[in-house]
This record gives sequence, structure tokens and C-alpha cells, in this order.
Amino acid sequence: MKNSRVCGLALRFNYDDPESFRSELRAILDEEDLSREDIGVLVALDFAYSQTFDETGVFDFSDVESELLAEGIYSLAYFFARNSEDKIAYLVSKLAVDLIAEECGKEQEINLKILHMMTSFEMGFGDETLSLFAELVKLEEYVPTQKRFEYYNDLGLVSTQLQTGDNPWKFYERAKEVAESPVRMLMVQLNMIDYLYSKNRFAEAIKLLDQVEGCNVVSINGYKLMINLKILLQMNDLSRAAVIAEQLESLINSHIEWTDIAVSYIFLGHFYVKSGNISRAENYLNQLKSLPDESMTSYIKGETLILEASIMQVKGEHFKALENSVGAFESLTLYSTTSPHLKDFVNNLFESISSVFRQLIRELRLKDDYTALHTLRVLKICYEFGKELDLEKIDLFNLSIGAMLHDYGKVDIPFNTLNKPSSLTEEEFTEIMRHPVYGERYLSDLNFPKAVRDIVRHHHERIDGNGYPDGLKGDEIHTLVQIVAAADVFDALTTDRPYRKAITKARALEYLEEKGDQLISKGLLTRFIEFSQRKEISVKEEEITVLWRSIISELFK
Repeated sequence: MKNSRVCGLALRFNYDDPESFRSELRAILDEEDLSREDIGVLVALDFAYSQTFDETGVFDFSDVESELLAEGIYSLAYFFARNSEDKIAYLVSKLAVDLIAEECGKEQEINLKILHMMTSFEMGFGDETLSLFAELVKLEEYVPTQKRFEYYNDLGLVSTQLQTGDNPWKFYERAKEVAESPVRMLMVQLNMIDYLYSKNRFAEAIKLLDQVEGCNVVSINGYKLMINLKILLQMNDLSRAAVIAEQLESLINSHIEWTDIAVSYIFLGHFYVKSGNISRAENYLNQLKSLPDESMTSYIKGETLILEASIMQVKGEHFKALENSVGAFESLTLYSTTSPHLKDFVNNLFESISSVFRQLIRELRLKDDYTALHTLRVLKICYEFGKELDLEKIDLFNLSIGAMLHDYGKVDIPFNTLNKPSSLTEEEFTEIMRHPVYGERYLSDLNFPKAVRDIVRHHHERIDGNGYPDGLKGDEIHTLVQIVAAADVFDALTTDRPYRKAITKARALEYLEEKGDQLISKGLLTRFIEFSQRKEISVKEEEITVLWRSIISELFK
């Protein structure tokens, strides 16, 4: 695709109005000496534009040779991918697979499905990627000779980073057999090193990497430096990482057009966080945030949030770090933990959340030892009960966060009021009743999911309308809120307080059977009582790290 006007029209795809687009396309056809590839790209542009925006095309597609259209779509999607227009590359390749792939010969069908598998992968669409992977594995005998390297290498990449059930190494070995050039051989060697990295085999990965020679291709050298840097970061070898970071920065400064520049910003940012240079880390964070929307795939968005959370955590901004961790999970939930990039994410997410909550528990213990351990017990009850209810993963995660935060507003209640050994005065009880509002206040400026904010504010609401602070009733109270409310009451009844002794588990369950339908819905109450009869929940402060590791691991099963 060499014609500059064709390239220019392609880059206007996403924002040009239909008449201007068609007018320029006709002008190019009339005025330019075009190669077959350029004509194919113009046909593909017209096809994609007419299908996307429901417009009449310039070409009569019934007269267009199907092979020419398939070639053009392949070239067009590849052009968009090279120019960091991943969303448009995905759109174009999807149109091809949905509308024309089955009408082509096997070779063209395979070409288009390989391309769409990789554009789906880049966009973070895990299910779609896996579906195409499964189709392509069955088409091995039809793969043309000139496509075999790409076929095996791309299957290796997908099976490295998603749960396919296949061994990526076998695909990479086959890719090496058909590489036919030093650059391709180097590419597959680096992918094999990335696979070792994904399996935490860092020593093997760095040893093999040290044996790999460089080349004159910027993208390959950049990829090698990025792999080197992230391995050294996992090995905590900051002195060697500093050398690699300097080389990577030099490459970036001299080749700003490099398409993987965003990923390099991520790992450079984490290097500077680890080495204590927060201002440099913030510089790379700002570079990521200034990227155009079309470059912000779900992976880049998620990793940007995690880098920001890491910086916030160092600066002591725990609630903001937690907000970013939640947002990062939502961006990256389709990935598998076998992905080396996601493994970084999971590790960072775990460290961020567990560190934030360790700090919260310390702050609560300074204020009120009972509330701190009560919080941990309620968290564990809610998490275990939520699993029994087969909650969606994101609901289980939000339930766990809400349970962890539900009583945090008590840090604003005077110590003497919280721990008064006798009955509270009306004024003191009114102050205690404000703690859900105080807790929500800490989240008010943060973009927590509504379910988390509801738990913090409404965990003392009652299904009969006699709760506080808003007097909600019935279906106005979210199921996740009701779960925390039940766990909160059950734990309060079965533990000692300054003003009364704990009652037995059996008596607490009798109380719930008698009064529980005033607390939560009958169906949920029955399930909670049955669960509580079977389970014994106890937790110590030092267990919080193990508990959150379990919670986060559950998200990525």
C-alpha cells in the first residue's frame, strides 16, 4: 500500500462524512496510477465504509472479484494495525470474517481468520480470539506455505497468553522450522522467551535472551528490550534494568513512530516506580494518558490504571489506588493469568489491594480493635457465602471490597463512643448511625462501582424499611448489600462487645430465623442460615494477605 492518497483516505475512515469520502475515493480512481494492491484497498475501504455506516458504495460489490476484496481487506486491516488503529483494524477484519471469508478459497479464509484472531486478541476480546484459534487449529493442512510462519507464530502467541489448552512451545518450534529469515527466527525466539517469562521461569528466560543477537529492525529490538526489562523487574535486578531502561528510552526517542511505544511506557513507568523516581514514572503515566483514544486498547487502559495505582500507593493515596485497581480489573477481566502482561497486572493488583487493605486494618485497629477484626470476619463470611451463591466474578469482587469498607466510617466516631461499656445516649447512638454516611464520604470523589458505594452506605438498611440512613426497603436494597447486612449482624451477635457478651451460634441463628425476614429477603435469609450452620468463620489480621490472594485468584480462574 504505497499510494499516499490511498493511505490518507484510509486514515480518514473514522471521521470523514460519506459524501467527502466517496468523492475522494472516486478522484483517486480517476487520477492515480494504481497497483492491484491499491485498488484492492480502495474496494475494501468502500466495502467497510458502506457496511459500517449503511451507505451506498462506489463499487458494485457483486461485480468485484472476491479474491481482490479479500486481499484488499487484509492489506487495509494490516495497515490500520501498523498505524495503531487497532479498533478499526478489528472492525475491518470482523466484517471480512462475518461477510466474505466463507465465500473465499481456503487460503484467503485462513488469511482473514488469522488476521481477525490477532485483531480480536489486541482488543482484548478473549472469547472471540479463542473461537478463531479453535477454528484455525483445524485448518492446518490448508495453510499455504507462505503463511505457515505467521500461522504457527500467531497460534503460539495466543496460546501463551490465553487459556487454549495447547502447548505454545510446539507452535513456536514449528514456526522456527519455516522462519526462512534471521528476523523471523529472532521474532519467534523472543516469543519463546516471553513464554518462559509467562511461566515465571525468569532465569531460563534471561539466559536465552542473553544469547539472542540484535538486528536492524526497530520493532524487534524494541520488543527485545521490553522483554528484557520486564524480566529484570520480576527478578528485582534494578541495576541491570536501569541499563536496559536507558537503551529502551534511547530507542523511543529516536523512533517515535514505533507502534509498541505504549507498552514500553508501561514497563518504563514500573521501573521508575520500583527505583523510587516517581516523577519519571508520572511522566510515562502522562504519556500513556495523552495517547489518542484509538490506541487505548483494554489492555493499555488496564495497565495504565495499574501504573497509576502503583504511583498512588507510593504516595499514600490508598483509596485512589483502590479505585484504579477496580477499574483495571474491569478493563482486563477477559485475559488469562497465563498472559505475561496480565501476570504483571494480577501481581500489581494483588499488591495494590492487599497493601491498601492492610493499611485500612491498621487504621481501624488504632481506632477500634474490635471493628478491625469484625471487618475481616465480615469480609470472609461474605466472600465464602458469595461463592456458594455462584455470584458473577465481578459481583463477588465488589462484594468483597464493599465488605472490607463497610465500617470504615467508624474511624470518624469518637473512641469512647465506639467502646462505651454501657448503653449509649440518644446523641451517641445518632452519631454511631452516621458511620455509613462517613464511610461513603471517603468514596464520594472516587469512581467506585455503585454496588460498592451502596454496600458502604446501606449495610444498615432493613428489608422492612426500619434501617438507616435512608429508610430503604424491599427491592430498593441491592442483594450484595443484603449479604453484608446479614454477615454484619451475625458476626456482631456472635462476638463479645464492651456492653454485652457474645451469644452462641445456635442462638444467633434462632434470632435470624425469628427476626431475619425484617433484615433481608426470605430466600436469601434461608440460604444464609443454611450456610452459617455448616461454616465456621474465623480470621486473624495476618490472614488478610492470604485472603485477598484467594479473592483475586478467584477472579482469574
